[in-house]
Amino acid sequence: MDQSEILVESATQYPLSSRQQDPSGLARAPKHVIALALRIKGELRIDALKGALDDVVERQESLRTRVHYDETDGNIGFQEVLPPLPVPLTVRDIAVAPGESRDELAIDLLTQLSEKTMSFSVKPSLRASLYRFDDHDAVLTLQTHHLFCDGWSTDVLRREIAACYKARVTGVPHTLPTPVPYREFAAWEQEFLQSERAAVARRFWSDKLAGAEMFTMPADRPHSPDTMTPRSAIGNFTIDPGSFAKVSASAAQNRCSVWHVFLAAFMVLAERAAGRSDITLFTSSSGRPSPDFYDTIGFFVNPVPLRLEFGDCETFRDLMLLARKAGADARRHPLPFPTIVEMTPGLMGGAADPRALMPIFNYINSPLAQDDTGFATSVEPVVVPEERPTSFLRGGFVWTFLVVPPGELRCCIEYEPDALDASTIDRWGSDFIDLILTIADRPDQAWRKP
Repeated sequence: MDQSEILVESATQYPLSSRQQDPSGLARAPKHVIALALRIKGELRIDALKGALDDVVERQESLRTRVHYDETDGNIGFQEVLPPLPVPLTVRDIAVAPGESRDELAIDLLTQLSEKTMSFSVKPSLRASLYRFDDHDAVLTLQTHHLFCDGWSTDVLRREIAACYKARVTGVPHTLPTPVPYREFAAWEQEFLQSERAAVARRFWSDKLAGAEMFTMPADRPHSPDTMTPRSAIGNFTIDPGSFAKVSASAAQNRCSVWHVFLAAFMVLAERAAGRSDITLFTSSSGRPSPDFYDTIGFFVNPVPLRLEFGDCETFRDLMLLARKAGADARRHPLPFPTIVEMTPGLMGGAADPRALMPIFNYINSPLAQDDTGFATSVEPVVVPEERPTSFLRGGFVWTFLVVPPGELRCCIEYEPDALDASTIDRWGSDFIDLILTIADRPDQAWRKP
């Protein structure tokens, strides 16, 4: 039975988006989850909170969508949108022993939640628990499966909970925009792929990636599925808020973003580590094709292969401007990553090299207001002192960038200890941070060492 035959069975069944297609099984893995915790201080009505969570699930179809896969092919299947479902909310009182810190207990709650698995088939795909220290101090933990949510979506989720809660408490309707259902993204993709714009994008990527292969960095020891155990480790590297503010200001002066600074720094690091000045880097984009989807919770994030040919660049500024142009070109020519891979079959060839690992760049960022979550005296995200390993990715290692209050940049490198030594990650991460600061401070300096 092909997909078109499956879809006529029910009006509530819709095509899979390219992000939901999952031949490897990684996207639907129980560890592929998103967890967050909010510290809430002030009066909190549990009935209104429970109602607000239900309101969000009613508004956001992805949180009540079930994905069905063909038993033999993760590319074939469909989405089934279920009716509105109540969100399970557990409420627990937490006793604080003498000498214990509420702040540390809040961090422990987030850490424990991050280690929990979640089946992608559980509906609604939102779980919530409220841990109360007293009547005016609590931690709300939220967990969703990544198949139905992404980093951008967590900001949408926080904003919607706040607005729906306020509406229930005050009796004044919220003014949230009506979200475009996530299922319409799959329909948009199918229509887009038949368009002239997609044809132009195909020609762009065919030309841009001709002869290219995803960049890999040398492993400390050969690896294979037979030698690697399913575990990962993480290296944490930071830039303090004051220094990172200077990085942001320097980037803006060059009409660039901090993302372009990151890419410039990595070009230098890649040349030092592998002796190459033509690299194709595995990056991620928000994957939201237009502002119509900015208010939608769903799995949009899309891999983008950025080819950076920087042999002719002389200064750090040149590298930043090259990164800016590469990013702009990629945004003007959007294509689902599976489509790009299908067009360029040699692109992922390096991922099979047992002597190398592919770095994956992931910048968690969205333009939504971060402070629009106050539905009590204060509501602040709980932030762990250091990021912890969250997943196991065979054959690659993930470089994640995120900015945490009060403006600290974190670069977290999650890697396979069977293939890389901690000392190697420490060297790469430290050099990378040093390069970011140097680029921001001296953009006109020659990037090659004399």
